[in-house]
Amino acid sequence: MDNLLRKIRQNWIVVWFVIAAISLSIMSGYAIYTRVTIAKRVVSTQSGASSLFSSSHMNTGGMKTIEPITDNTQNASVTVNVYNYAYPKEAVYRNEDTQYDLVATIGTIDDSDNFTPLSDSSVLEGLTYSVTYGSQTFTFGASGLTHTFSGCVILGEGAHSNQVSLVFDKSELGNSPKGYVIKIEANPYDSSLQNLTGYVMVRYTKQASAGWSGELEELDSNKDYDGFNYYLEGNGKGKLTFRWNKSKVSINKDFLNNPNNKFYYLDNDNYVAYSSAPDEANLTADGEGMVSLTIEVDSTKQNRYEIQFYKTNKNNDYSTTVVKENYLPDTAPSDWNPDTTTP
Repeated sequence: MDNLLRKIRQNWIVVWFVIAAISLSIMSGYAIYTRVTIAKRVVSTQSGASSLFSSSHMNTGGMKTIEPITDNTQNASVTVNVYNYAYPKEAVYRNEDTQYDLVATIGTIDDSDNFTPLSDSSVLEGLTYSVTYGSQTFTFGASGLTHTFSGCVILGEGAHSNQVSLVFDKSELGNSPKGYVIKIEANPYDSSLQNLTGYVMVRYTKQASAGWSGELEELDSNKDYDGFNYYLEGNGKGKLTFRWNKSKVSINKDFLNNPNNKFYYLDNDNYVAYSSAPDEANLTADGEGMVSLTIEVDSTKQNRYEIQFYKTNKNNDYSTTVVKENYLPDTAPSDWNPDTTTP
C-alpha cells in the first residue's frame, strides 16, 4: 500500500491528466446526447403530422370569421380552403391522401361565441343558405339543418387543397341581418390529424367605389414569415391584373390549377384566354423580374381571392418594405378593366 501511494505521489501529474480526460469524455458525451435530444424535439414540433391538415377558416380551437361583403344586391359567397399542409407553409405536406368528413350546420352565435344550431327549418323559408363541396350542394331548410359530406379527399404527393363554398342569403347584408352562422367541421379519418372547426358569417361593408384591387396582407415586421398572403377583392365584373417577382416569391400552384379560376395573358393588347392552367415557369418576366397575370373576376360569384406566395430563397431580403414594394406590389387603378365582354 505504501509503495502504491508513493508511486501515485511521484506520478501525480499523469494521474491528474487521466482523471481529467475521463471527466471531459463523460461531460462531452452528456452534452452531445442532450443537444441531439433537443434538436429532435424541435424538428418534431415543427413538422408534426398533426399540423399537416389546416384551413383558411377553421382551426383546432374553433375559428370565428366575419367576412366583409361589398355587394348587398346578391347572395354572399365565401370560399373555405382545406389544406394537406400547415397553412401557409406549403413546402411540407402529407404524402398520403387525406380523407375526412366535412360537416356543415346552420345556427346562431352569441356574444360569448357560443354556437346554437337552428332547430326550426321554417325560419329559413324563402331564404338561401347552402354549402357546396365539389359537385354536391346542400341547401339548409326543409331538407335539413346540418349536412355531412363523407369521404372528402385531398390528394397527396404534393401540396393540395379542397374548396368549400358557403352561400348566405342577401338578407344578411341588410340593416337588420338574420345573424345566421354556418359552422363547418373537418374531421379527418387519420387519428394522427386533429379535427378542425370554424364559424363563418357575413356582414355588409360599403365600398367607396366599384372595382377590384389586390394587396399584400399587412405584415408584422417582428415576425419571420415562410410565405405571404395576397388578396384580390372588389365589386363588379371584369379582369384584374396582378404582379409578383417570381425570382423572389412563388405562387401557390393550387390557385393556378383551380378550374374555377380563368386566366388571361396579353397578346398585341388583346386578352387571350389560357387553354389550360398557366405554368409560373412559362410566365415571362420583365427587366425587374416581375411577371403579371390577369384573372377574370365576378363579385356575384366570388368577391375575394386569397393567394399564397412562398419564399424562393431565404437568403433574399424579405423585409416588409421590400416585399410590399418590390416583390408583391399592390395593384394600380389601371390594372382593373371593368369590360364585361368575355373574349
